[in-house]
Amino acid sequence: MNKLLALFLIVGCSSLKKSVDSVEAPKKEQKHFTVAWAKNLDPNYSSGNLPIGVGSPLVYEDLVFMGSLDGVMRSYKLDSGRLLWEADEKQAINAQPALFEDLVIYGSIEGRVFARNYITGELEYSIDLGSPVESAPVVSGGRMFFHLRDHRLVALDAATGKVFWSYKRSVPFTTTLQRVSRPLPYKNRLIVGFADGYLVSLSMEEGVVVWEQRLGGGLKFVDVDVDPIYFDGKIVAGSASDFLKFVNPDNGVVLRTVALKVAHAPIKMNGNLVVGTVFGKVAIVDSTGKVIMKQSLVDEGISSIVKWKDGLAVATMSQKVFFLEPVSLKVKDEFNLGSDQSAVFGQLETSSGFLSLFSSRNRLYILR
Repeated sequence: MNKLLALFLIVGCSSLKKSVDSVEAPKKEQKHFTVAWAKNLDPNYSSGNLPIGVGSPLVYEDLVFMGSLDGVMRSYKLDSGRLLWEADEKQAINAQPALFEDLVIYGSIEGRVFARNYITGELEYSIDLGSPVESAPVVSGGRMFFHLRDHRLVALDAATGKVFWSYKRSVPFTTTLQRVSRPLPYKNRLIVGFADGYLVSLSMEEGVVVWEQRLGGGLKFVDVDVDPIYFDGKIVAGSASDFLKFVNPDNGVVLRTVALKVAHAPIKMNGNLVVGTVFGKVAIVDSTGKVIMKQSLVDEGISSIVKWKDGLAVATMSQKVFFLEPVSLKVKDEFNLGSDQSAVFGQLETSSGFLSLFSSRNRLYILR
């Protein structure tokens, strides 16, 4: 688990500046992965002290939005990679943006939230939340919810940035994975995992605790940092320190335990779940919690899975992205990120036949 933790640490900044269009070429001709375009978004850094990117692109209509550790948010054309606008916030951006009406909204590692017109890049508002923003906000019913590094969940007006309420979780553990779970809107509540190992249901209106359930076991790395999802009438969530759980969304009671330790939010496919584990396996799980198929890909964790083309695209915390046949999970192709120091810690995004990803070496790839 120390290796997993090390992969998520963000280190240093540098003095070398690299060409924004220079990326390592894949090592072989791809069958299912063809690079449409790519950008090198490495910030300045000192030799031997690599800045690790853990962010994710946002794809909306025919646009790609990508923040970077050099503090710049950029908007590109999805099909060509043409830069449409960029905004230098002078604060590193490591979180995926989100859309609300005509706004693209994102936060920095210094805790400032920016809302810009997604077409022009013009700033509509900004607000300081006082703690690093390291995941995308969730928007529901005109409200926007940020889960911050200091274990606070903050509710704002998405249109204006006005703060409605803030809920802070007391986390006694000094050793955590330092990731955050995105809250899941459910009815008039938010369901979110915290670094103290608990899955918590809060009222959306006031941020009052409705129920809480411990999911993470042990004394360290107990974080419930997998984004919870709603599946077959249940909430599915988990901690890297314990097994995946099916939870009653109304009272928090654990209904089933699945003997898989997960590294990302599962996805739904054909009435089942597709799950990636911290040990590099992909599994198919049915609605009863039974594992009906399993495939080992790498020794490192699986960071993201999406449905793409006629199969599954699977990102890993190694240098490889895989394309799997969706029923047998057989590997049909792989894309090499070009460096043994590369990985994908963020989310894969798909739109209009394109697959978008951001590597730990701060390369933005658009594949087709």
